[in-house]
Amino acid sequence: MKDRIRREMIERRESYHSSGGHVHCLNIMDRFIRLPEFDSASCILLYASKKGEVHTDGIIQSALSLGKCVALPVTNKETKTLELFRINSIDELSPGAFGILEPPIKPEMKVAPESIGLAVVPGVSFDRRGHRIGFGMGYYDSLLRKFSCKKIGLAYDMQLVERIPEEPHDIAMDMIVTEKGAITCEMDFSPASERKFRIAVLASGRGSDFQSIIDARKKGELDVEIVGLITDNPDAAAIERANESGIPAYVMQWSSREDLDGKIKEKLDELSPDLVVLAGYMKIIKSSSLLSLYKGRMINIHPSLLPKYPGAHAQKDAFEAGEKISGYTIHFVDESLDGGAIIYQEKVDISGCKTWEEAAGKILEREHVGLPKVIGMASKGEFFLKGGEAAHKAPF
Repeated sequence: MKDRIRREMIERRESYHSSGGHVHCLNIMDRFIRLPEFDSASCILLYASKKGEVHTDGIIQSALSLGKCVALPVTNKETKTLELFRINSIDELSPGAFGILEPPIKPEMKVAPESIGLAVVPGVSFDRRGHRIGFGMGYYDSLLRKFSCKKIGLAYDMQLVERIPEEPHDIAMDMIVTEKGAITCEMDFSPASERKFRIAVLASGRGSDFQSIIDARKKGELDVEIVGLITDNPDAAAIERANESGIPAYVMQWSSREDLDGKIKEKLDELSPDLVVLAGYMKIIKSSSLLSLYKGRMINIHPSLLPKYPGAHAQKDAFEAGEKISGYTIHFVDESLDGGAIIYQEKVDISGCKTWEEAAGKILEREHVGLPKVIGMASKGEFFLKGGEAAHKAPF
């Protein structure tokens, strides 16, 4: 999805720029140099704009005239990193890697990232959460991790999109300045954010746990947006539940497990959920890129008190082992079989059950209470993955 946005936006941006965008550049520059962040910063990271980008020449000149330290990046293609060097005049710049104007490499002019008081970052597209799409080579991603200062993106208003899929290595902007104003970026989990917490659900069968989420939302017990149901099974009853509730259902057509994981990742990239919920999803996710992308944001519900009885026959295994107390577990998903960090467990008395199916039914009833509860906690940021364990801001 990022590649598509990048291609389309570059074409649109260059057309916009050539048809009068330079006027908006002046507005953006004026808004930027009036920011208190610009006024207070003694050392600023800027960049030399190239075709289609918001012009930065005027900002560089203004910062230099005010006696500020102005640093620009130099690209090292071998290490795929950016190094920062101070300039005294814009005339010092000359074409470097990728044809972008860069400062001369002089050891005495090198600037340490921790010296930067304000970082101005280029981008092909941004969203209002501060996520950006660059040219896809990752140079700025590694550099931005080194900054503790505010990070600001410069863009035309037409470069803003509703949502950019984020990845683990992405560093969000604190502010975006366009010709229409300065946008303070808010992260998704902030209580100040106006949009609803977004979840995507993966299910393979009847979808009763999925239905419990739908029901909790209808009752007003769960304030989330269900952005889609994803299933590997075209005959899953969960599809009908989604259709009845007006929730988009996506049936993956797949030829191998690797193909299935890849298509799920593509769909999740498109949907951009805050949380992925595996609710009766009967496949083990093996894709390292998918697991990495949603690390700490993908949970599963399993019908046993893990680590006891992992796998597809947990209720039967527990019953046949003579367990009097069983239950269910909600845990983070990792590369193991039902072995991710445990978020929540509830014990269920199955001592009076005559069959394993009866025991499974009792456990399922409680799953329908616990799963919406945990999703609600996730929407409020009340637990998170820390050091391989589930950390809670408050007790359950």
